[in-house]
Amino acid sequence: MSDTPSRMSSEAGAGNGSDKHGLDRDQILRQAEETRDELREAAKVQAESLLDRQKAAAADQAEKVTTVLHKMADEFERQEQPYFSGCVNELAKRSDAFSRTLRERDLEALMEQTRHYSRQHPALFMGGAIAAGFMLSRFMRSSSHSNVSNR
Repeated sequence: MSDTPSRMSSEAGAGNGSDKHGLDRDQILRQAEETRDELREAAKVQAESLLDRQKAAAADQAEKVTTVLHKMADEFERQEQPYFSGCVNELAKRSDAFSRTLRERDLEALMEQTRHYSRQHPALFMGGAIAAGFMLSRFMRSSSHSNVSNR
């Protein structure tokens, strides 16, 4: 057997989980896991912050929609169109309730409410999602056109 002392010591070091620099593999793994957990937590905090800002912006927009709907209802009332005035007033009430819900509830509660509603009313949920997507795409398209014209 031609095992040299240096080869035997390197094999012994490999067997106990240490590398040639004396670092323990378990220690390296623990440090990697801690770093991963810290990065995950930092990403989570950033995502929650972004979502909170988006939630506040959506609540602001919903309040603006509520104001417009109230003005529409007043105009229908002025034109003696009580049916349309009533319909638009109902939409305004729902828009107002939506903006309050956005402001008052945390993200987790909103997600749970969305899951519950989607299970209870799947057709309405899908229709609303499609309508929201359509409105968002129109908004994005008009925003990009106004940005190009402002240059």
